[in-house]
Amino acid sequence: MRGEKVKMAKVVILGGNARSGKSTLSYMLIKKGYNRISFDNIFSAIEEGFNLKIDDFSDNLKFAFFENIVNKAIEEAENEGIDSVIDMYDFLPEDIDALQNKEKVKVYFLAYPSCNLEEIKFNVIHYAKPTDWIAQVNDEYLDSCVKRFYERNQLLVRECNKYGLRLIDTKAGENRNKILNQLLKEIID
Repeated sequence: MRGEKVKMAKVVILGGNARSGKSTLSYMLIKKGYNRISFDNIFSAIEEGFNLKIDDFSDNLKFAFFENIVNKAIEEAENEGIDSVIDMYDFLPEDIDALQNKEKVKVYFLAYPSCNLEEIKFNVIHYAKPTDWIAQVNDEYLDSCVKRFYERNQLLVRECNKYGLRLIDTKAGENRNKILNQLLKEIID
C-alpha cells in the first residue's frame, strides 16, 4: 500500500562455539517466520548423500560454498522478503570479514568465554540430545572436546575483537536462556 513502510527482510548469521545456543536461537527464529539454513545439516547431507568428506575439500572451496549460500539468502531477502538465519560452526570471524556482501547481513558469534572447564562440560552434557554425537562419547573424549571448546572460546574472543564482530557470551545454566531470549528480541525488532 502507498505510504506503508515495508519491513526489510533480514539475513542473520549465527556462528560460534559448539553448544553455545546457535541451533536453539535458530529454532526460536523459525517460530518468528525465519527460514533456517544449517551448515551442520548441509555438510551432513553432502557427506551422506554424495559419499564425500567435507574435510577433503579445500578451505577456499568450503568458503566459496558458504559465500554462495549467504548470497542466495541475501537475494531472497531483497527480492522475496524472506528472513533467513544461517547457523554454522565451521567459519570464523575472518571468514565473515572476507564475505563480499558482509554489510548486508547481521552477524552474531555465540560462545561462553566466561565459563570454566566444568561449566563448559555442563553445557555440553546438559544441552546434548541423546542422538547428538557428543552424547555418545566416552569421558576421556568428552574432556578433550571440552578443552577444545575452551580454546575455541578464546580464539573467538580474539577474532571478534580483531574484525569488529559481536560476540555474545551465552554463559551456562539459566543465564543462557535469558541471554538467548534477549538476543532473539534484538534480532526481530
